Amino acid sequence: LSMNSRIAKIETEVEKIEDVKQQLSSVVQRMDQVENNIADLQQHNKEMENSFEGMGQVVEKALEKCELNRNDIEKIEETTMQEKSIIKELQETVLDLKCRSMKNNLVFNGLTYHPSEDCEAKLQNFINRQLGIEYMVTLGNVHRFGKYGRNGARPIVARFVYRKELEHVLKQAYRLKNTNFGINEQFPPEIEIRRRKLYPIFKKEKSLGKQARLVRDKLYINGQLFNPENININPANNDREIINQRTPSTPQHREAANSPPIPPRSKRTRTESDTAEKSR
Repeated sequence: LSMNSRIAKIETEVEKIEDVKQQLSSVVQRMDQVENNIADLQQHNKEMENSFEGMGQVVEKALEKCELNRNDIEKIEETTMQEKSIIKELQETVLDLKCRSMKNNLVFNGLTYHPSEDCEAKLQNFINRQLGIEYMVTLGNVHRFGKYGRNGARPIVARFVYRKELEHVLKQAYRLKNTNFGINEQFPPEIEIRRRKLYPIFKKEKSLGKQARLVRDKLYINGQLFNPENININPANNDREIINQRTPSTPQHREAANSPPIPPRSKRTRTESDTAEKSR
């Protein structure tokens, strides 16, 4: 009985060992799976590292190209600035040439229009009667141009052959004060826009007793060049500035403008050189 009891106990323990063995086998299987998973993870990590290295190379190449592009952009910007400076200089040069081509031109406003008019004869008559210049000035091309003025007629532009005669006409422009007529020098549209901004300042400084001169598109006050960047003045209209104030014309002025031209009393003899220059 004692031996049977011991054998029974041993069998029980053996059964427990079998259970433990089965459990160990299960654990071993799980460990194998874990090892396989770890191996897969390691392989995946290696692939990721290789991929990151490839991406790093791509990024480095992209950065190099960006740096090259940045240098190219800086060179292009520098070239563009130089070209803009050159273009600005060319524009100013062309504008200066335009001003020089209009140097001997005067614009006359307020002369009424007739379909069969002779602009040069009308202008000569106007200069003789309104400005008191008795001799016949030497004119080149004379014609109407631009927009219609206040009296429904376009202004007349006249090219003077001699600068002295132009200056003489301008000096006599004070006679047109309080009339419907006006005389001013012709300038390109770009210069006219700049002058419109400066002209109110010019009038103000003149009214204060200062020495003000408007030379083309530059204003000099007491000999000092005025800086137009400090002003923000919009012109009241798009009309050309007329130095003389305008008021409604009187019947005498209308009669002078509408009357047929009279032969002016010439006080100088034209030489052959004068005639040749006028033909040119």
